[in-house]
Amino acid sequence: MSRSLYLIAPRATAPHYYGADFIEHWGFSSVQWMADVTLTTIAALAPPDFTVRLCDEAISPIDFDTPADFVGLTGKITQRERMIEVGAEFRRRGKTVLIGGPCASLSPDSFRAACDVLVRGEIEEIAPDLFSDLRCGRWREEYDGGRPDLGSSPIPRWNLYPNHRAVVGAVQTSRGCPFDCEFCDVIPYLGRKQRHKPVGNVLGELDVLYVRPRVPGGVPDRRQLHGVPPPGEGGARRAPPLERAAGPRAGVLHHPGFD
Repeated sequence: MSRSLYLIAPRATAPHYYGADFIEHWGFSSVQWMADVTLTTIAALAPPDFTVRLCDEAISPIDFDTPADFVGLTGKITQRERMIEVGAEFRRRGKTVLIGGPCASLSPDSFRAACDVLVRGEIEEIAPDLFSDLRCGRWREEYDGGRPDLGSSPIPRWNLYPNHRAVVGAVQTSRGCPFDCEFCDVIPYLGRKQRHKPVGNVLGELDVLYVRPRVPGGVPDRRQLHGVPPPGEGGARRAPPLERAAGPRAGVLHHPGFD
């Protein structure tokens, strides 16, 4: 029997890096600065017998009447309050709620009452077991994904995302950071050791974004790539070969900090 999953990135309750608050200040609404690569990556990990629907609440309202079997929520600390609120409401309506992401991974006790399943860490390696358990109706209360090899991360399903409402797309090339900035949660969440996606995987993701029209029903337009290399010497060494490989896919490839 097929199953259905409704994946949601709740709206932030405070200004944040990925949002489009300044655009809304100009009078535009229902827009996101950076497309959500988390939702689309999780969707790509779902088995073929799962029907998946996405909602970025910064772009469109949440459908609380969804017929989906499962509701998945993910987000950062700026989305914490809304994640808890949305999770509690779906549970009140009898839905099975899963919550994951950086904030839930680092502050799990804040979310346990708002979900049936808590997913900590990164999802790639545990996705087969998680979806198998959901399919069978015998899931655990908590899953810990650890820190997987990024070669196992699939091409995000951008066909499910409202790309025309995002100013820029997103490709994640690495996780982890060697630095220890006091304000940042990357090391506790993703580790101090950098892990990189193979260049071929990155190019595959760029190709998918490159051929997608910015406007539904339109034609692909010429794109620019603006890259922020991973920090540290590893990122500096990795940037040139990635730039050479990706260059033909765009008119401009810019790496801030390495000019």
